[in-house]
Amino acid sequence: MQAQEYHERKEQLAGWPVKIVSYRLGSTYYVSVHNEEPGAWIVKCEGQTLADAESKARRQAEEALAKVKRTPPAAGCTSVPGF
Repeated sequence: MQAQEYHERKEQLAGWPVKIVSYRLGSTYYVSVHNEEPGAWIVKCEGQTLADAESKARRQAEEALAKVKRTPPAAGCTSVPGF
């Protein structure tokens, strides 16, 4: 079986840059949300329609990303651009 209707796009969810990948295998749609850096997937969902699979994936990804705490770089850190 070959993936059909394959799409990738970049967006912001809960303040984080992500890549949303969607495709169809047979009659089932699959959607995964990936963190742009380092590229690890956050959630994977499936559904009978693209809209159903995407809404599940977006909701779960936003919930997961909202829990991530952002911390400023350590004082004197030179490995972060702009410091």
